[in-house]
Amino acid sequence: MTQKSDLRAIKVLIISNQSDSLRDSLATEPFGAKSNQHNLTCSISANTTVDIRARWNTMMRSLIGAEEALMSGNQLVKDE
Repeated sequence: MTQKSDLRAIKVLIISNQSDSLRDSLATEPFGAKSNQHNLTCSISANTTVDIRARWNTMMRSLIGAEEALMSGNQLVKDE
């Protein structure tokens, strides 16, 4: 069983043709986001399960928002 004070960490790898744009969209978010070619890696860590869960939820909402913003921007380009 994990001790209450043990560090928990999650790393998410996303494969996308827009990894650089996604990374730039996440620049102000409270977690690390790095891109390399078509890969975006997002990392979070916390000392408690409650905190890692909250950070996970924040990261997922941020990723969804960034993707939706990029998709709406792409739609504007197609409509022109």
